[in-house]
Amino acid sequence: MVIEMTLSQQKEALRRVIAAKKNVLSVRKRQTESLYLANQIESSESFRNAGVVLAYWPMADEVDLRSLILKREDKTWLLPCVVDDHLLLRCFEGVASLTEGMRFGIPEPTGEVYADYGKVDMVLVPGVAFDKAGSRLGRGKGFYDRLLPQLHQAEKAGVGFSVQLVDKVPCEPHDELLDRVFIA
Repeated sequence: MVIEMTLSQQKEALRRVIAAKKNVLSVRKRQTESLYLANQIESSESFRNAGVVLAYWPMADEVDLRSLILKREDKTWLLPCVVDDHLLLRCFEGVASLTEGMRFGIPEPTGEVYADYGKVDMVLVPGVAFDKAGSRLGRGKGFYDRLLPQLHQAEKAGVGFSVQLVDKVPCEPHDELLDRVFIA
């Protein structure tokens, strides 16, 4: 007997599989892959040409790009803040300007709100899983799927550990496609 899963069930199953794979990654492997990815991003033409970059402050199970953010002071860095059901962008003005986010406990900037979305050149997007076609599976809240269409000028790049690359991410019409994916 073949049991068909809905797209929603497929997504949840993939989230569990990737979570299990990330759980067995050693701290050293996470650090090594994070540094590798920071270097790959920094050496990309898109990043070199970008003036305004939207990144993220990592959760414990995400690629850590803090070394890149802190190193490249020549960029205007934006970080997201979770407000209700959407992401508000704020300028990153240093580690001292971060405060614990109300919703997920992720450090968020307290700098000025950034609303000129047309000037964002590059977006570094975390996720649960990615495929080579640019499909991304997030955590299921839709924050980036609502934000990315507003950043139509920016190159949208997923960032993930080696275990996060899969053959095909299950997608629905509202899921936003990325322009590229950086995978360790």
